[in-house]
Amino acid sequence: MSVDTDRLISFFILWGTPAVFSIIEYFKLSKTEKKEAIRDLISLKSIVTTGFILVGGVMASLGRVLSLLPLHVVGTFILAIGLLKHGR
Repeated sequence: MSVDTDRLISFFILWGTPAVFSIIEYFKLSKTEKKEAIRDLISLKSIVTTGFILVGGVMASLGRVLSLLPLHVVGTFILAIGLLKHGR
């Protein structure tokens, strides 16, 4: 397992920036808006579409960064499932 530094930096920029901004925006929400956001995120539709897309994308990217083909393939498969469900 070899780690390419350029890929690692790209990985943190690609996935870290949106994560940090999402967390900052979450803390700006009112109490009721936070409850609504959590309820929406834990709904089955959200988990199957957005959740699979995000988890699959992170896994596929991490598989490429760490040069682990099985992790990349599994991540791509999960990403494809999420994209197929999102299209319906």
